Amino acid sequence: MPSHALTSRRVRAPRPQGIERPRRPAAGSPTRTLKSAKVVDVLGFRIVSGELPAGALLPTEADLSVQLGISRPSLREGLRTLALKGLVEARTRRGTTVNARRHWNVLDADVLRWLSMAPPDPAFFIDLLDVRMIVEPAAARLAASRASSEQILALESELRGMVAATPHDMEACCAHDLALHELIITSTGNPMLIRFEGAIRTALLACVRIASIARETSAEHSLSEHQAVVAAIRRRDPDGAELAMRKLLAGTIRDLAPAYDKFPRGIPPPPAARAAAKAPRRA
Repeated sequence: MPSHALTSRRVRAPRPQGIERPRRPAAGSPTRTLKSAKVVDVLGFRIVSGELPAGALLPTEADLSVQLGISRPSLREGLRTLALKGLVEARTRRGTTVNARRHWNVLDADVLRWLSMAPPDPAFFIDLLDVRMIVEPAAARLAASRASSEQILALESELRGMVAATPHDMEACCAHDLALHELIITSTGNPMLIRFEGAIRTALLACVRIASIARETSAEHSLSEHQAVVAAIRRRDPDGAELAMRKLLAGTIRDLAPAYDKFPRGIPPPPAARAAAKAPRRA
């Protein structure tokens, strides 16, 4: 080999043992995924809560990455996730804008979680009650025919929990209430219904909480309606179970209006959600 080739070649100094060159996080790495999740959670909640209204133009990538304290690649990954949930839309030369609610994937677990933490929207919960009115009476009918003895005992146990917690511990009452409705769906044995119930669980819990506030002066009435549903399932009475569930949900719908009148700025979320909403955000 010619001598000039040897002299022109750059010679690298050996790297000390045990010292590795730092590497940038690869796309999809745990570090970047964690940071992009921050984008999704912060911006997602701001959109769903109305802080960023439909049509709002998000700040530029440079400004937003500084505000959130993350890299641009992590920011882009988070924005792509929000776009898949239907919350934002990115357009060339225009930037990223907030979508109208009709474009949101309201069955997405994160979207439902943000909705349950934000000041409750009457229209959303009325829509949810429409779905419940379609699904739950039919589920109660099926449960009356299909529930096992163990499942009926579990329903009675949750009902006793509701009675014991009312009216001094409404949060515990809500937990038993939700579990009772979930058990009815599970008792149908229909995997599609069970999967659907799991998808809307967060919103369903928020709906149960709102109903408990709405009916705080008629807790005994609410308990009697739940007792009628469980009693019909225990009797293996499909018609009676369906009718009892319709009456229960109709009472919830009827009592929601006074609750919204009482809290014109939105029914207050539970303590955990209030704490999360008040958590300091990085400017």
